[in-house]
Amino acid sequence: MNETMTAVERFEATVALEPVDRHPVFPIIMYAAVRLAGETQAAAWADHDLARECLLKAFREYGFDYGTKPNFFWPMLPGRHCAAPVRNLIPGRQVGVDDIHQIDERPLFEREDYDEIAALGWNGFWDEHYQKIKRKSLERLRMAQSFSNKAYIEDQEICRREGLPILVGAAVDSPLMSFSLCRSLTEFTKDLYACPDKVEAAMKAAAPDFIENAIKLCRNNDNNVAFIVLERGSGFYYRLPIFERFEWPFLQQYVDAFISENIIPWLHFDTDWGINLPYLKQLPKGKCVCDLDSATDIFRAKEILNGHMAISGDVPAALLSVGQPEEVEAYCKRLIDEVGDGGGFMLTSGCECPVDVKPENLRAMVDTGLNYRGKAGGARIKSEKAPRHEAEAMAGPLAGIGRALADLKFEEALELTDQALAAGRDPMEILSECQAGMERVGELYGTGAYFLSELIMSADIFQKISSRLEPLLLEGARDSAGAAVVIATPKGDVHDIGKDIVATLFKASGFEVHNLGVDVAPEAIVNKVEETGARIVALSALITPTFQSMKAVVDLLVERRLRDDRFVIIGGGPVTVTVRDFTGADAWTLNPKEGIGMCQDYLAQDRA
Repeated sequence: MNETMTAVERFEATVALEPVDRHPVFPIIMYAAVRLAGETQAAAWADHDLARECLLKAFREYGFDYGTKPNFFWPMLPGRHCAAPVRNLIPGRQVGVDDIHQIDERPLFEREDYDEIAALGWNGFWDEHYQKIKRKSLERLRMAQSFSNKAYIEDQEICRREGLPILVGAAVDSPLMSFSLCRSLTEFTKDLYACPDKVEAAMKAAAPDFIENAIKLCRNNDNNVAFIVLERGSGFYYRLPIFERFEWPFLQQYVDAFISENIIPWLHFDTDWGINLPYLKQLPKGKCVCDLDSATDIFRAKEILNGHMAISGDVPAALLSVGQPEEVEAYCKRLIDEVGDGGGFMLTSGCECPVDVKPENLRAMVDTGLNYRGKAGGARIKSEKAPRHEAEAMAGPLAGIGRALADLKFEEALELTDQALAAGRDPMEILSECQAGMERVGELYGTGAYFLSELIMSADIFQKISSRLEPLLLEGARDSAGAAVVIATPKGDVHDIGKDIVATLFKASGFEVHNLGVDVAPEAIVNKVEETGARIVALSALITPTFQSMKAVVDLLVERRLRDDRFVIIGGGPVTVTVRDFTGADAWTLNPKEGIGMCQDYLAQDRA
């Protein structure tokens, strides 16, 4: 294809919705570049220059347009509190030598600290409390940040001299994203219900600091793109009223401030933002980038944002890691034909390019972007996903405890439970009421009235009630091995929120649950299946390397002659039907209620 623009000109024109010679194409790549170069993640974390050279080697080999950052590894710390000061699990230290780094999510401040954040702001709070909470001196942090900023500038210049422009000047969390990481998703969700005014006041005080810190970092790095990390305010987690109060006003504030400083807001939308997309029409036209991973329906995003905002995305991680080159090429062509129709499109990976990307798949993606012109005026295929919606108020014949649970009335549910036990009610009857309440929660989740946050809250209530009932229930316990389930996050992944919610729903549905935790070796999972006789095996993954561990579990079940008469179901953000086929699982789903139903149907078939 004849090219008449530089990479930077092409990027800026795409953002402004102006004509381009072709659509920009680039994977958001760092971890994968290291593995493609034959190095380990631990080596890249230990050697700053090696990490940068791996990125440049991938650029020379595949010829994509941009690097998002010149180096993702240890020198690349955020600017002055641009993000939550989370603890990273480092390859070769806390995780395996060739595992990608992960976040050890745990509460960094308490609920009562919201008042102090509201009084001091984000910078002031961490200036006062960083050493106590992180157990590292503030001076040490500032020295590390000074070094990292210097290294960033040097790396950026080296990449530019090689012909690889770097896009990101600063990465900054939204207040909701940062608060959620600092409190943990579960605790922050409880805060939104328990003390919403305090959370909002703290966010209002923190947002100006986030903005100022990011602007200073962009100026320091001589780069005019602010990468805004957005995930946990989405419709995947929360209903629209929560989004409208705790995410949207601050996103508007970010965008207005960055645009006023001639900084391009790169809105990085992880998870499913389908119901939130119409709000983006209120942001200035031709000034921002809507960057999507494969969870949001990018084709529906095109229908909504066409002619208003550039869209970046969204070649799925699963497709790049376990798909075939012809499948990658076909999907990229569809993106160019439909999302690229009329301009304002960048062909990118759905979030970070998976560490285990197949080289031939990466080449298929980049080459398609470089060489395929697209069908002029190609017909658009309507979205197959229906947008989630706010349903009518709950109704149903639930008894008191079940209704309180379904309505997320924490104190009322516990109080009614205590009253029922004091009155001598059968604990199994109480548990049945709770199960009915959880079933109602599942129905509301399925219709779009409830979101992940409601699952978290209801699971917490159910667990509290179950802990009170458990000693009494054990007195009359009976063998339930036929309805046992072994559930785990396999080796290589330390995420547990989704898995634990599903485990709770299994309990609420009457299963005997063996929750093995996270980063579990395939042998340990299969050993537990053999020990318990469980016929349901449920596996969760939030990162693509875990697919190999999932496959190892299934292969080991076959090897030990335990695969027959067992139902293996998988789930998690990057999981697709392709991953199901790759791992050899029986089913996959991203909907906990649907997954429980699949397992129940499987067992019911045997009883029929």
